[in-house]
Amino acid sequence: MKIARPLAATLLSCTALLSVAAGLPARAQISYEARLSGLPVGEATQRWSLEKDHYQLETEIAPIFGPRIRYVSSGTVGEAGIKPAEYAEFRGGSTPRQQARFDWTSKQVSYGNPESPQSAKLEAGAQELNTLPFQLSWLGTKNTATMQIMTGRKLRQDRFAMSDGGTLKLMGKSTPVRVWRTPDAEEGTEIWLAVEFGNLPVKIIRHDDKGELQLIAKTIEFQQE
Repeated sequence: MKIARPLAATLLSCTALLSVAAGLPARAQISYEARLSGLPVGEATQRWSLEKDHYQLETEIAPIFGPRIRYVSSGTVGEAGIKPAEYAEFRGGSTPRQQARFDWTSKQVSYGNPESPQSAKLEAGAQELNTLPFQLSWLGTKNTATMQIMTGRKLRQDRFAMSDGGTLKLMGKSTPVRVWRTPDAEEGTEIWLAVEFGNLPVKIIRHDDKGELQLIAKTIEFQQE
């Protein structure tokens, strides 16, 4: 019996981790068309992986003109969903232009230019911009959410509201979507999630005073387990 107890505890721990992360796919790759203020400006690819409770996400934008842009994120998935550890933005090189490191023990995040980082206090449930769509996916059918969002340049507070987005044509098929929006934010965000495609982000819209960037899914591949 003394041998069985640690084994049982390990099994229970593994089962808990699996149930917590069950709503998120183990693997996913999404190819997008990128549009700026309605005009095609390039393509984007998003690659997600989840092993036990550890995730990695890379979003790469290949514009028609200019350097490639990469957003790289890592962290864990727990009882409250995604818990970011690191986030970095690269533009045409291997040195981060902006980055963020989350210290959940001290509830602090360091962010900004790696050579002159700033720091701010973290609230429970804080997210970063790259993995935000996956946290909203993890929330399922919840109708509202308020959280801190780290953009790499600043830490802001956003309120999200979910609505039935009707249907969106994906890979030649009309599929139901749920849409999360920031109804009263200065920099608006919309995340469209397709229920039949692993509740993955199939349309991402971000708009500010410089215009509106849209990522619209062209192909979706995912593995649930």
